[in-house]
Amino acid sequence: MSLCVEVTMAIYYRRMILNVSRLVGRYIELNNNLTTNIPTFSYGVSVNNFKYLYKSNNRSYNNNNKNDNTTHYYFLLSSLLGFFNFKEEDGEEISELIITIKRSILSIQRNEFKKAEQMLHVALRQAQALQNQNAITYIYDLMANVAFETKQLKKAETLFLLVLERLLSNGVSENDLKVIHISLKLANIYEQIGDIEKAETGYKFCLETVQIYVDNNPKDENVLILLAMTYDWYAQMLFSQARYADACKYFEQSYNLCIKVNGREHEQTVNLLNYLGTVSYKMEEYDKAIEYLTTATQIGRSLPDMIHIASVYINLGNVYLKKGLYLNAKKACNEGQRIAKNREDEESLVEANKCLDDIKKLL
Repeated sequence: MSLCVEVTMAIYYRRMILNVSRLVGRYIELNNNLTTNIPTFSYGVSVNNFKYLYKSNNRSYNNNNKNDNTTHYYFLLSSLLGFFNFKEEDGEEISELIITIKRSILSIQRNEFKKAEQMLHVALRQAQALQNQNAITYIYDLMANVAFETKQLKKAETLFLLVLERLLSNGVSENDLKVIHISLKLANIYEQIGDIEKAETGYKFCLETVQIYVDNNPKDENVLILLAMTYDWYAQMLFSQARYADACKYFEQSYNLCIKVNGREHEQTVNLLNYLGTVSYKMEEYDKAIEYLTTATQIGRSLPDMIHIASVYINLGNVYLKKGLYLNAKKACNEGQRIAKNREDEESLVEANKCLDDIKKLL
């Protein structure tokens, strides 16, 4: 794609987000039931024998907290954190609203999404009664993230566009990080519903805009995390489109940022090494795949809470199998099988058994 076309597409994406979000905002004002009556879409990518350790919604980017769900939602909820200020001394009604919002966030962090959604509807009514516009925007953002996490993709799109409309009408710039966070999720939604052109335009828009922030403040970890995730999500889409060389390039950039922010011994490092190994396998660069996956297993040994590390061993076994190194393959898959049993990872156990059955036929 030429530079001229890329610039045109970026402008198109900005205008599309701007126009659609305003239309959605006006439509929701006329139809308050819209957000609860939107169909859902499901999406999956065939990955042959390679099991991915994480899907699009990554849970391991921030190193400030040991709990995977909490770190995932640190990123997921942070786009509007601070937009609605939590000041419990502002009065009893505000205090009740704050308590309701905090309880809904706690439910989200516990993966209790139905309960969270119910609480958010209560919080929305409280905020509307108080005419607290910032709180209303913040609650819509939380609702959108719940829909995003539970794969209610059209509902999530509608709510994210509504949040954008409210932010932009409140004077927030279209290049603000709050807008970029939401644009990234919208790009991922478009990918999942199959609108690849719009998704790619969105990912590139986010990459270009976040890079400007990084250039201005290269030590801001929150911005580096956002850039790393954007590289990662874009690379996953490229992989799903069999654009392996491009996917590898962006996985490498995400990996380098992950090392910079989190250090080497981190779950996300293992995840990205697993992806790099998988992409190398797809490009028939088997020695490189073995190098990536072996490094991932070495780091994984120091991460006892990483449930799906068995998958990396199984992926490594499959590469050895492809190279005809059957004893190495058997050793890797046996270790994957052992870990899967110990960590009650049923899916990996099935894959390990399948790999060992294939090896048995060849020995």
